[in-house]
Amino acid sequence: KLSLHESSLELSELPSVCSTIPILGHLLGLQRNSARYVNEVLTSTSASLFTIRIPFKTIVLAHPSMDRILSRHVADTGLAQILALVGRRVFGFGDDAVRAIASIDPRPLHRAEFGRPENLQRLTMQSSRFLWDEIARAPRESEVDLGHWMFRMTVSATACAVWGNENPWRMDDEFAESFMTLSESFESLSRPLPWITARKALAARNFLHTRLRAFHAEHRSARVQSVAHGINIMAHSDPDWESNADYYSIELVSALGLLATPSTLAVWLVRHLLAAPRELLDRVVKEALSLPAAADGRRLDISEVRTRCPWLVAAWYETLRLHMTGVPRLARHAFELPLQGSNRGLSLSQGDIILLPMCASNRDPRAWENPSAFTPARFVAPNGRLNTALMSRVRAFGVAGNLCPGREFGFNVAMAVVAGILRTFSIQSLDRPFVRPEVARGFNVGFERLRDDVRVLLVKR
Repeated sequence: KLSLHESSLELSELPSVCSTIPILGHLLGLQRNSARYVNEVLTSTSASLFTIRIPFKTIVLAHPSMDRILSRHVADTGLAQILALVGRRVFGFGDDAVRAIASIDPRPLHRAEFGRPENLQRLTMQSSRFLWDEIARAPRESEVDLGHWMFRMTVSATACAVWGNENPWRMDDEFAESFMTLSESFESLSRPLPWITARKALAARNFLHTRLRAFHAEHRSARVQSVAHGINIMAHSDPDWESNADYYSIELVSALGLLATPSTLAVWLVRHLLAAPRELLDRVVKEALSLPAAADGRRLDISEVRTRCPWLVAAWYETLRLHMTGVPRLARHAFELPLQGSNRGLSLSQGDIILLPMCASNRDPRAWENPSAFTPARFVAPNGRLNTALMSRVRAFGVAGNLCPGREFGFNVAMAVVAGILRTFSIQSLDRPFVRPEVARGFNVGFERLRDDVRVLLVKR
C-alpha cells in the first residue's frame, strides 16, 4: 500500500510492474496479446494505479476500481489528444492537425450530431434504408467470405448515414477494400521504419487519403452538408480547410472510429451465434423475424429491438463484454488525481497517459461466472426480459464517464445488420463446421479483431 503523506505523489513514486524482458517486454506483450496481456499485468499487483514502462514512455494503468474517481476528471483527460501524440506517424498528421487536436475538445460536436434524438433517428433511418435495399438485391444463393461481406455491408450502411449516400465506401470497390486493409492494420504504422515494417498499411493509408480528397472535390455540395464534415475539427479551425491535407487525415480517423467499430463487432456477434448451440441461434432468428418493416416499407423497424429481441441484444452485450479491450487517455493539463486509501493525490502532468482496461472488469471472475464463455443467457432474466442491471456492468464504448456519443447509433446499425441478415438468409458453412471465433494477435485499441474468416453459402429463406 502507498504510504500516507500530505504532499502529492509523483508518477515515479507509483508502484511499477517490471516486465520479464527489460525495456521491450511490456511493448512486446501489448503488441502480441493486447487486452489479455493487460489482464495478466493487472493480476500481478494489488495497486489500484501503477505504471509500466515502454520505450520512451511511462503508462499509468488504472484498475476498474478507479472508474468512479476518474469519472470526476472527464474534462482533465482526453482520448482525442492521444491522436496528437501518435498522429504524425500513424495518420500522417501535419502541424495544423496536431495543434487543432491539442486545443479543441471534439466531444460537443459529436454529442450534437449523435446524441440528439432527432439526429439519431435520422441517421438510423438512412443506414437502415441502405441495408434494406442491399439485402433485397442480394441473389437467392451466393457464396461469400462472411466476415468480409458483413464488414463491407455494415461500413457502407454507416457511411451512407454519416457521409451521405454519395460516399466512396459504397461507390468505390478499390477504396472499400483499402479501408478494410487499413482498419485491420493501422496500429502497425506506429512501428519504427513503417515504410519497411508496415508497408501494407502505409500504402492503404496513402491511397485512401488521395481518393478521399478526389471524391470530396467531385461530390463537394453533398459532402459539406454531411455529419462527417460537421465533426471534422479542421473544418472548424481552418477557414481554408478544403486545401488543407489534414482535413482528409482527420476524416480518415473519423471513419476508422465510426465505421470499423460497429462493423467488426457485428461480425463478432454473428460468428459467435453461428458457433453457439443451435437453440440460441434459432431463438435469435425467431426474434429477428418478429421485427416488422417500418411504416415507409423501406427498412426494418428496430425501434423495439430491446423488447422484441432480448436474446439478440443479450448476445450483443456478451460480444461487447468479451471483445472490448482498453482505452488510453491523455492528460489535457496538469491535475491531481485522488488515490484510494490515501490522503495523497497523484500529480499528473500534461501528456501523461492513463490506460483504462475495460477488459479487466468485463472478464473479472469475481463479477462474471465463467467469464471467458460466450453466454448471452446471463443477460436474460427468468421472465424473458433483459437484465438491465447486469448489462450496465459491461464496460463498452468508454469507461470512467468518457462514453462514446455514437454508441447508440453503432448499436442501431449493428442490430439492423445482424437482424436483417439472420431473418433473410440461412447461413451454411462451406469449408468447415462453425467453431468459436478466435482473436487476431496484435495490439488492439478499443476492441479485438477476428483471426480468420469463413466461407459460407447464403440462401434466402
